[in-house]
Amino acid sequence: MKSEVVVGSRGSALALRQTRMIMNELSEKWPDTNFRLKEITTSGDVDRKSSLQKIGGKGIFVKELEHELLNGDIDFAVHSSKDVMPKLPEGLVIGAIPKRASAYDCLLTMTPIESIDDIPMGAKIGTSSSRRMGQLKHVRPDLDTVSVRGNIETRIGKIGTDNLFGIVLADAGIDRLQADLSNCYRMSLSDMMLPAVGQGAMALECRSDDHETLEIINAVDDAKTHCCVKIERSFLKTLGGDCTYPIAGYAIPQEDNRFRFHGMVTSPDGNYLFETTETGLYTDRLGYKVAEKLIDMGALKQMEAK
Repeated sequence: MKSEVVVGSRGSALALRQTRMIMNELSEKWPDTNFRLKEITTSGDVDRKSSLQKIGGKGIFVKELEHELLNGDIDFAVHSSKDVMPKLPEGLVIGAIPKRASAYDCLLTMTPIESIDDIPMGAKIGTSSSRRMGQLKHVRPDLDTVSVRGNIETRIGKIGTDNLFGIVLADAGIDRLQADLSNCYRMSLSDMMLPAVGQGAMALECRSDDHETLEIINAVDDAKTHCCVKIERSFLKTLGGDCTYPIAGYAIPQEDNRFRFHGMVTSPDGNYLFETTETGLYTDRLGYKVAEKLIDMGALKQMEAK
């Protein structure tokens, strides 16, 4: 077994927190192996103001880490699963997916509300995600959704400035970072907003022929989460989208190795929303079947017009 494993991570506070969580777990499983952290700046970290769509979107938070993997400079990388492209570069594989945190989103506001209906007419809501924009505006077309990027603390700090009533963030990031919410109010969106593919899960990517690293990281793999994310990723891959598209998908384990998958495509303006669900035994074709149903409904045409 390797005496040292080099672990790649983005340099954001959340990415480092997640990576250190994994390194600590692996250190307990493999006490004779030294896990060394290497911070890597990604193109998505350099430009924190432009929308994801404007700066390219595809793989902007993972490309540089994958380059280091292919060069042999790191042994594995820790990603937020939703940032990983549906098709990996040749020679790389997702070797492990640890147990998922909450996959849902929440709304942080400057005043307390109990439902989405309580948001004032025409209020400004911050999010950099076309998926969130589409689902919000489908329910509340009057809302003014504006792009808000930056790290979690920066985005939280913008609530109440420039007439920004609130922002939408992922539960998992807030909880893992233990973000300070003392100056705002938190409302769950679990009952009205479908998460992004892979949201709340981490993905450990390594070289497909690095069998030692694969064995090492398998110690933190959660089989059910891995199955769910594979279903979700097959859905995304079939649609030909990535994390910048208004695509949502969430798989939930059921009894007897069955899974329920809910897939959705919206237009960013909320005018169109296509969704369907499918339940069946585990296979990544579950995601494929839901994608095909949405394509038959006309979802692909709306995606191409985004």
